[in-house]
Amino acid sequence: MVLQSVATILQVVAFTVLVLVHGVTADDAVQLSESFGGPHGNDFSDQASVVSGQTVSFVTIRAGDRVDGVSLGVSGPTAQTFTHGGTGGTDNTLTLAAGEHITSMEAHWGEKDGHTRVFYLSFGTSAGNTVSGGSQTDSTGSATAPAGYQLGGFFGRDGDEIDLLGAIWSSITTADTAPGTVAPADIPDTSASASAAKGTTAPDTPGPAAQISPDPASSGSGSATAIPPGSSAGSGSAAPIAPGSGTDGSLETSEPPSTVAPTPAPKPSGPAVQLSETFGGPHGNEFSDQPAAVSGQTITSLTVRGAARIDGLTLEVSAPTAQTFTHGGTGGDPYTLKLGAGEYITSMEAHWGKKDDHTRVFYLNFGTSAGNSVSAGTQTDETGSVTAPDGYQLGGFFGRDGDEIDLLGVVWTSIAVVNDTATTAGSGSTAAGVTDEDIVLSALYGGPHGNAFSDIDSIKFTQTASSITLRSDKRVDAITLQVATPAEVTMNHGGTGGSDKTLTLGPGEYITSMEAHWGKKDDHTRVFYLKFVTSAGNSIEGGSTTDDNAVAKAPDGFQLAGFYGRAEDEVDQIGAIWTRISAKDLSLADEEESSGSGVLFRQ
Repeated sequence: MVLQSVATILQVVAFTVLVLVHGVTADDAVQLSESFGGPHGNDFSDQASVVSGQTVSFVTIRAGDRVDGVSLGVSGPTAQTFTHGGTGGTDNTLTLAAGEHITSMEAHWGEKDGHTRVFYLSFGTSAGNTVSGGSQTDSTGSATAPAGYQLGGFFGRDGDEIDLLGAIWSSITTADTAPGTVAPADIPDTSASASAAKGTTAPDTPGPAAQISPDPASSGSGSATAIPPGSSAGSGSAAPIAPGSGTDGSLETSEPPSTVAPTPAPKPSGPAVQLSETFGGPHGNEFSDQPAAVSGQTITSLTVRGAARIDGLTLEVSAPTAQTFTHGGTGGDPYTLKLGAGEYITSMEAHWGKKDDHTRVFYLNFGTSAGNSVSAGTQTDETGSVTAPDGYQLGGFFGRDGDEIDLLGVVWTSIAVVNDTATTAGSGSTAAGVTDEDIVLSALYGGPHGNAFSDIDSIKFTQTASSITLRSDKRVDAITLQVATPAEVTMNHGGTGGSDKTLTLGPGEYITSMEAHWGKKDDHTRVFYLKFVTSAGNSIEGGSTTDDNAVAKAPDGFQLAGFYGRAEDEVDQIGAIWTRISAKDLSLADEEESSGSGVLFRQ
């Protein structure tokens, strides 16, 4: 069923390079905020050290024109200091009084030397005190601690300065059990996205080093030497990076642990199947392994075919049903990682870029619970990564392909077998007519700027849309969907500029397609044009057309129910939320169990 997992999946997909919101339940001792900044620098996270019941004694911001570093001092239950970034700038320190907690963070970011960095930070406390540093910009965001939580640490990316920053909120009171934090899936990013904190993954169990079988005779995306596994995301150029062993296509891997005993797989924290965010572009043909991926799978090998870009992928499953998931073309050199007993693929790093005016996946790196990895392709400046939630492994893929891989996301499956049963409502009656197939998300069109939004919490299956309004001039300034029943709801995103056009829907009329065009303005990718068509053949459009465009159509029996994407003064990124017209009774935000089959992403 849809339910809680749908909201989490939609959040993960909607938030791309600059901001990533992590779906975590309110009962967790640790929660993650969205993150602000860009995809450069090195990953860091205090998550493994943050606990409930901490006493935070001070926070320091080191800043000049931008934010150079941050430090958080913890005095109990264990004394420790979390420090990230460089040593430049001037220290601005806020010392907390007894019972005072940091409860908010404001961040501003901008471009410096072609990299997105954090320019300004401000922290506010429960006592009304604040500390800030840096210089303010037009790109801003803020995060506020949930009730009963405080700032307990950070995650993000850094180097000599802070490139990306998110808050780790920890429960002010001591929890009875260890935190069950959902690992961030990053992004975005971003449309893809920026990487954020890496949560606890599947157990570290020993496994053999990766076994590679490159085929020197193969050709495809180009004759480039593959990058060795373990290469950092960073901000490298798109030029091929040669492995230390030379140019014969061999792949170096880290040595597997030899003394660690296998650990039982953790119990899953959600449905049998979860979907990550996606990386790449809206070209090629859609594919998804989701209908065939199940809990309790045994993955035996993963092959990445690549040279200058990623040509194809093959995932071998031996149990409970032997099957092979293959996507993309046959070009490039194959690099195969064979998994040992109890070893799971728990992370994916992706780089993407332009080729012949199409966005394609240029580089992939997969890591396992035993520390092994396999990679292929060439690195670019556009990067993102995803990490499996606790108790999950890579069980398949979804995205878009042709002769190469154009768009890629991970189907995470529960390591332990999950029995998917129908959810009952009230006194045991089965919840009426709602399945995962009642909601379909279109692809996202546009760029990773602005503030993330989603209408998921406002949508009801029985709703009737009465009108749609576009505000536009040269670009799309805003989009508004008006819902008349079962309650009047206005879903509005964007600014107040441009001229408005409104299409009023007749009885029984609903919106069935969305055409989007996007392009660059002031180095930001924005939505330039939108067109909507209804079941009665009526249409509304606004903005100016560009060469980058796509059309998203509702599946048969579905209608436009809302949007997700990113917006500020204009619409930066947009995707459609389609819902089945005949589905009834449940709100999309109702907390019910999932059937485990997730949400299909279609265009």
